[in-house]
Amino acid sequence: MVNLEDLAISQLNDLNLPDSILIIPDGNGRWAKSQNLGTSEGHKTGGIKLMEVLKQFLKLKTKVIGIWGFSEDNWKRDKDEIDGIMSVIKNTIENNMDTFMENNVKFIRLGKEERLRKEYPEVFETLRKAEEDTKENDGKILAVFLDYGERFQLEEFAREREKDKETPTYDLLSKINKGLPLFDMVLRTSGELRTSGFGPLATLAEYVIIEKNLPEIGRNDFAQALIEYSQRQRRFGGRNLSK
Repeated sequence: MVNLEDLAISQLNDLNLPDSILIIPDGNGRWAKSQNLGTSEGHKTGGIKLMEVLKQFLKLKTKVIGIWGFSEDNWKRDKDEIDGIMSVIKNTIENNMDTFMENNVKFIRLGKEERLRKEYPEVFETLRKAEEDTKENDGKILAVFLDYGERFQLEEFAREREKDKETPTYDLLSKINKGLPLFDMVLRTSGELRTSGFGPLATLAEYVIIEKNLPEIGRNDFAQALIEYSQRQRRFGGRNLSK
């Protein structure tokens, strides 16, 4: 019997898919409010949905998926909400380590570490261990961005450029981001039309928006986003002479 899900994945893989995708997850709080639930429940459900997307990603020819889990500005939120976000991140990584190992996925964390290490040492240790345990994996890459944003990246880049005057800009940018390439596609949920200051790794990306809040999305929504991307023409400032 034909597995319909595998058939759908095969059809997606025939498309012009991005090599790298950044997900900006949004709408957990709004969804929770609409369901008369606490914000932490929204983050828990959003974490589950992200792992569903990850399992779909593992079957695609796309090589890198990034998740912007916590921005520089998210520290402005109430501590109870931050506690909930950090708990979801810790539990999600711990609960999916077998999946990472079985599928040859390298996990990497990017962003400032001082405050995270100080205020959430157990979360920091979980992330550090996940990086260490998967460092020899050479299949796909899952990158989680925490306490990360444009200000941090500009500061890091300026420090590296002071020491290294020769390396081309995008190569140096990749170097300070643990070898990650520029993202081809940025996927944002909840219908928001903004980058929220992620930073230069998304400079040349195609943006695809899903109108639904993160806890509402399903595999079909992710598939439709990939189809939309595949229909874009990326000219990088040039022209498509066939048109």
